[in-house]
Amino acid sequence: SGETAGIFQLEGAGMRRYIKELKPTTFSDISAMVALYRPGPMEQIPTFIKAKHGIEPVHYPHPALASILEETYGVIVYQEQVLFIAQAFAGYSLGQADIFRKAMGKKIPEVMRKEKRNFMTGAKRNGFSAGVASEVFALIEPFAGYAFNKAHSVSYALIAYHTAYLKANYPAEYITALLITNAGQSEKVASAIAECRRLGITVLPPDINHSQTSFSIEKDSKDDAPAIRFGLTAIKNVGLGAIEPIIAERSKGGDFKAIEDLCRRCDLRGINRRVLESLIKVGALDCLGSRGTLLHNTNRILSLAQREQHLRETGQSTMFDLWGEKMPVPTPSLDLEAADTSIKEKLVWERELMGVYLSEHP
Repeated sequence: SGETAGIFQLEGAGMRRYIKELKPTTFSDISAMVALYRPGPMEQIPTFIKAKHGIEPVHYPHPALASILEETYGVIVYQEQVLFIAQAFAGYSLGQADIFRKAMGKKIPEVMRKEKRNFMTGAKRNGFSAGVASEVFALIEPFAGYAFNKAHSVSYALIAYHTAYLKANYPAEYITALLITNAGQSEKVASAIAECRRLGITVLPPDINHSQTSFSIEKDSKDDAPAIRFGLTAIKNVGLGAIEPIIAERSKGGDFKAIEDLCRRCDLRGINRRVLESLIKVGALDCLGSRGTLLHNTNRILSLAQREQHLRETGQSTMFDLWGEKMPVPTPSLDLEAADTSIKEKLVWERELMGVYLSEHP
């Protein structure tokens, strides 16, 4: 289907197009595509695809090539195929064949002429006609320097196969893992979020009372399907040092009820104004109030909370200790001044700080 976005080695737009045309049916097909999708061999991909589907016949200059090239529909893909051809036709040992391959790969005219003479001599000695030997050499010549090591290609293809399986069977979990891996790389995060939307996977916005440090899986309240919750450290200007204490306090004392509750309960040496404003702007504190109102009152909130924390740290809260139970330092209740924020402003902030639009798309 070509739906290989986020799949190791198969996620580029060009590769997705070729995979859709190829419709791989074997592991060997995937391995060959991984090897071919590079400068040089790439021009053979259309021939490879047409030969697989029988649109063009597979041509072997000699039947001895069939056992070597059958797996790749007559196209030289791997270094090992070059070695086996040199061994079968010119009688080289595998060591000699590898020296031949490396020499050919340098594309130095005098070296190539010398190697052709040696190849032709060996082929004649093995009973092949000059015409067949020349045609086989011409087949090898363009690929000697570009052919890929099969062990590498198979290793990459195996990872591609495993990741494709995970995406097909556990899409939300797989894309969550991708997002965790690529957090901080806005383009990759945006691509993964776009793939979620294409697959119908809900992406929940960051929320101070629900988000973890990174992306996580939750049940979608609408249909109980797995949904992806945006992680707090994936927000620009918000680091692990600020978020870990918040999550620890949330686990210990329950959800935050208001922004002043958040600021009073958490150590403000880690949550500075920049962190708080970034959390507000992306909607992570929407459960505590509107973005405009919270931003408008940030200075007041921080100032009041810092005063309370200073009093605690200097021991002034101990006068309220009763029978070993600490009473909090009295702090005036906040009456926040209301302020509006346009949807356009929200989207600009989301794009700037998360790399994606989550409220809606402009």
